[in-house]
Amino acid sequence: MPQPIQATVYWDTANSRGTVDTISVPAGNGATVIQWSCDTKVISGFAITGLDPAVFNPAPPNPPAPPPPPSPNMVTNFTTTDSNNQAQSYTYNVFANHVTGLTSCHDPKIENGG
Repeated sequence: MPQPIQATVYWDTANSRGTVDTISVPAGNGATVIQWSCDTKVISGFAITGLDPAVFNPAPPNPPAPPPPPSPNMVTNFTTTDSNNQAQSYTYNVFANHVTGLTSCHDPKIENGG
């Protein structure tokens, strides 16, 4: 398995929200671990939801994959495995809390190469 992909949840001051840059998983990687963390100087915590259960934390083909667990509410690190089995774009939800108490939700993307 390739090295994990590191993704940072940061505060986009222009749009006043927590966000993550698009995560690109190269086609040659195959299954890849994605690890999110946050800039704890700006964001006190985040939660990840909405990952496609057929692609993230996949189970063996039989039985069908259960939904991937969302991150527990407001963590500073979260990890999942991306099966990266087909070229496709996926969206998911990032809920972030700014250290000043502001909250936000954003729908970034994961681009799988397949």
